[in-house]
Amino acid sequence: MPDAIPALVTLPPPPVAADKYSAAFDHDAHGVRVVFRGTISSPDPGNVLNPFVDAVHDHLLASGAPEARVDLRELEFCNSSGFKSFIHWIQRIAEAPAGQRYKLRFLSTPERKWQRTSLLALSCYGVNSVTIE
Repeated sequence: MPDAIPALVTLPPPPVAADKYSAAFDHDAHGVRVVFRGTISSPDPGNVLNPFVDAVHDHLLASGAPEARVDLRELEFCNSSGFKSFIHWIQRIAEAPAGQRYKLRFLSTPERKWQRTSLLALSCYGVNSVTIE
């Protein structure tokens, strides 16, 4: 009889894409990286992004990763509706058992001034779980 498959096997979340933006999960030598590209400007990007960040969150909890790098360097713009998905993600982390919580390290670029302002506000919301580079 073949060996049993472990009860908790999680695959990395598949990438998502909408008209003007995409998001993808990656694992490299530095750990977990989630890359956002394009322009998030639709009225309700949460329909696409929230299920994606939920899948990333579940994968990170299952794997025990201490941190995820959220790479926004190729994200041209993100409206306030898009940032609600990041707030949703931070809330999910806060709701996790204390021993399973992980950090989000946002990678930004100084060429996009909106990133600094928006990420500073986001870091105030996620004071225990968010850092900005």
